[in-house]
Amino acid sequence: GLLERPALPPPLAAPTVTYKLFLSGKSGVGKTALVAALAGTPVPPVHHETLGIEATTVYWPAKPRASGRPVIFQLHFWD
Repeated sequence: GLLERPALPPPLAAPTVTYKLFLSGKSGVGKTALVAALAGTPVPPVHHETLGIEATTVYWPAKPRASGRPVIFQLHFWD
């Protein structure tokens, strides 16, 4: 994943599809570590409980088989 939206030249401009993903579950199962791994940031070495909501935005470029045209997914992870 990318933390910033990639700059593409006008002929290659790709539409952006936005999703908000809310992660919930028991404490200590790896929700924050999963978001960190998908965002390409360091995974915390020790467990600490996330206070409140921690939001992370990741841009994920993809090229679906059906259309063949690139799409950029903007994923808002709420942990």
